[in-house]
Amino acid sequence: MLNQFLIISELHHFLLTLGIAILLYWRFRDRRLILACFLFGFLIDVDHFFDYFAYFGLDFRSISSFLAGDSFIFSKKAYVPLHGWEYVILFWLVTRWFGRKFKIKGLEWAAPLSYLGHLLVDNFSFSHHPLAYFFTYRLINNFSLESFNGF
Repeated sequence: MLNQFLIISELHHFLLTLGIAILLYWRFRDRRLILACFLFGFLIDVDHFFDYFAYFGLDFRSISSFLAGDSFIFSKKAYVPLHGWEYVILFWLVTRWFGRKFKIKGLEWAAPLSYLGHLLVDNFSFSHHPLAYFFTYRLINNFSLESFNGF
């Protein structure tokens, strides 16, 4: 059975990303911005597979084990490599360059705003250390789940 917290969290990510995508589409009239919003605002959670496979290897034991977050519990690590406040500015710079090169107006807003929205939802969804969503903080603390949680 799916974890209710997971369903609610993903629904929040989806709805916020959809809202940003609609606003940016309305402003710039480019459907490619919708894709960019969903890549950066919703699909970044694919990095949870990294945590799962880092502990369990390529053996995908069960969907329920993945959805329960067993890799965090058993490994005592929180990698989530695509989650990091540092990336917001990087994404803005890269998508600004990419948008100019390929003439996609608004791309420099689609990626970072959607990504920022995702991090804000995660940041306010549960208690953790205030710096937990900085990749460098997790790196310095050896991706320790205890430091992520603030213990």
